[in-house]
Amino acid sequence: MKRSQLNSSAAVFLIFFSVNAAPAFSQAKTTISGWLRAGTEYVYNNRFRENFYRAKVQFNVKVDKNLEAQVDIRNESDDHELELREAFFTVDLGKAEGLDFGQSKKQFGLEFQKSKEKLLTAERTLLYRHLEPFGFVGRDVSFRYYRKGRADVRRGGLSLALGYSEDHNLTVIGHSTRLRALGSFALGASGLVQLDKIAGGSQTVWALGGEILRDTDKHHVEIEAMLGQDPFASEFEKSFGDGQNVYFGGGKILYGHYFTKTRLEPVLVSSLLVPDLDAFDRNTIQFLIGLNYYAAAALRIGLNSDLLLTTSTKNQDERTYAGSNVIVQAQLSW
Repeated sequence: MKRSQLNSSAAVFLIFFSVNAAPAFSQAKTTISGWLRAGTEYVYNNRFRENFYRAKVQFNVKVDKNLEAQVDIRNESDDHELELREAFFTVDLGKAEGLDFGQSKKQFGLEFQKSKEKLLTAERTLLYRHLEPFGFVGRDVSFRYYRKGRADVRRGGLSLALGYSEDHNLTVIGHSTRLRALGSFALGASGLVQLDKIAGGSQTVWALGGEILRDTDKHHVEIEAMLGQDPFASEFEKSFGDGQNVYFGGGKILYGHYFTKTRLEPVLVSSLLVPDLDAFDRNTIQFLIGLNYYAAAALRIGLNSDLLLTTSTKNQDERTYAGSNVIVQAQLSW
């Protein structure tokens, strides 16, 4: 049997075992959660659509009253391999404060404050797909202090993390939140400084983000703006260009509304990404229309039509549809 087949079989067994064993583990000190996704994706200008499946199994182990460990295992049809995505432990300091240490999320911006299955869209939006190759979002080994905001006690939340990546980059990330700062809206801000290893030395890059959030049972609003330094383009300019840094910028508006009677949730996203602020005319505009149907509390069926309009490299008066896609998927969470 091939290795890919072995890994796929192991993933199926792990999910099956987790679902059936969850009650037994829950009675002890371990809880198991996760999700299973299956669907199809059509990418613009591709001849065929692609079917996919993805799964996550997460183990939370309560070691004692103030110490907890989390392990996150993933499998995707793209590579047929199990991946240890997250592995960290948390020390509870009391009063909604704690310390994390291990492989965990870089909590920059709104979308990386929560798990992927809780997003209203099938995938992360344009801005975050742009940030991930830079190492500004994603995961690395980090030490993080957090203090959660609570509307009834303390409206201010704070997160400070020091991380080190497999690429030997050192990153400091801070995120703050103020609940009910503007009526029912929360305000947030993120800041990042990263020491990048490059040919012949290192460079320091940075990024800033601001956000407005409203999250209720029926309404969800996200407004974000970001500004930062492109580490790849800046390194290239230092080696082969005029030595100037390259800065990017962008913004996003997301709105979702849940209709109780029909269990339908339309989602609208509009984003703008400017990879180089000195060439503002070269940019990408995102228009995403989504529709989620909650067949059950744990089962969501979603349709996303993601239109990307990117300035043509040949004629700036024209735009291409490269990267645009349509995704239909079902997601079961437990």
